[in-house]
Amino acid sequence: MISLFPDQERLVNKVRDAMKESKSVLMVSPTGSGKTRMAAYMIDAARNKNNKIIFTVPRKDLLEQTSLDFNKHGITHSYIAAEREYNPHSNVYIGMIDTMARRLDRLPKANFIIHDEAHFGEGSRDKVIKHYESSGAWNLGLSATPTKLSGKGLICWYNRMVEGESIRWLIDNKRLSAYTYYMGKTKPDLSHIDTVAGEYNRGQLSDYMEHQGAIVGDCVSDYRKRCMGRLHIVRCASIKHSQMVAESFRSAGIPARHVDGEMSNAERKPVFMAFARRELLVLTFSDLLNFGFDLSQITGIDVCIESSSDLKPSKSLAGQMQFWGRSLRYKDYGAIFNDHVNNCMTHGLPCDEREWSLDGVDKGTGSNKEKLIPVRQCTECDFCSKPSLVCPNCGFVYPVKPRKITHVDGELVEVKIGDKIVKINKDRKKQLHTLINLARKKGIPNAEHFAMTIINKQSGRA
Repeated sequence: MISLFPDQERLVNKVRDAMKESKSVLMVSPTGSGKTRMAAYMIDAARNKNNKIIFTVPRKDLLEQTSLDFNKHGITHSYIAAEREYNPHSNVYIGMIDTMARRLDRLPKANFIIHDEAHFGEGSRDKVIKHYESSGAWNLGLSATPTKLSGKGLICWYNRMVEGESIRWLIDNKRLSAYTYYMGKTKPDLSHIDTVAGEYNRGQLSDYMEHQGAIVGDCVSDYRKRCMGRLHIVRCASIKHSQMVAESFRSAGIPARHVDGEMSNAERKPVFMAFARRELLVLTFSDLLNFGFDLSQITGIDVCIESSSDLKPSKSLAGQMQFWGRSLRYKDYGAIFNDHVNNCMTHGLPCDEREWSLDGVDKGTGSNKEKLIPVRQCTECDFCSKPSLVCPNCGFVYPVKPRKITHVDGELVEVKIGDKIVKINKDRKKQLHTLINLARKKGIPNAEHFAMTIINKQSGRA
């Protein structure tokens, strides 16, 4: 029998309640919260009622990882994937979404389809979802980041969305790891990089980052300073960039390897095993490890990623959250993030509260535009946190810059403040009333006098 944590049980029950009203539901829960385990729990219950279930994955490495997980939970299964055994009598399948899209006329009948990494994929996933929807099957998506990498929502495939606990809650309840977050001193200039489909132009970005030797140097030195001895991953802008970064670590005497999707499982497995055994300390990659990568599941060793460096500027909140999630799997000590490309200035910090929607994120200026979450970097220790007067890491007191007063001439109008009539610049009349209302809401005594004092100070009058 598969056991769940209380928060996982609550989320599974929310999914079941939603499926009473809709056959197409998206389950949202952070990376590391146990979505595959929850799916296995639901599959186990469904197969005991003679249902046929298909669990889809978008990548070959996830096929192997999911199979290992199902075996651990006693869920026998077959495959719908190239070069994998297909058993027509099985009641549980793990399917590659691209393979399934090419075999629509030969797919087995099923009444419960679960899509892992439901935000990833376009045409193939659309074909498979519509194929099984036409036969009345239940459609459940799993995602930590319910938007496509372009920012588009998943309302095209799902009618209802249910959410699990937040990253902050999972950290506070020791279900995910705490962390510290730093930015690098060398800042990339991305002003000349074009944007395509809501993300930086891949070719331009790769070419630019491959020539940023100073940033790579900072990455290596910051690993030595903050993370030495930890199992560390580095996200890069391209395969070439990743290979260059791995070589820089090796030149500094730090055992490192590059991995990518063009390597076979037979080539990657020894690398992952060496990493889990700490024979390698650093793995560099471009995209491979950003989707559902679980080091302990792949290697069978109780170990997890402990820190990371980010060398890939990104406008994609979904991609960024997926990357952060690699290091947040629970451990007794905090993860360390080294952000050398300012991504937290675009997306905020990993545990900031976010409002997800099936409508996705508007990359332009619409009402559903991704909200900029303010972050401050300490000039002394490079630690990043929400804006404050003092760095919570090193205690440095940020200097307060004096506000420059601008004198504005203009027509004066009379405004009644209590029993007095005062004259005020016409342009400041609206500001005065706003300040009065704000002071009243805050319970400040003599709100009118308080507001007028602020106006006078801004005008340069005593």
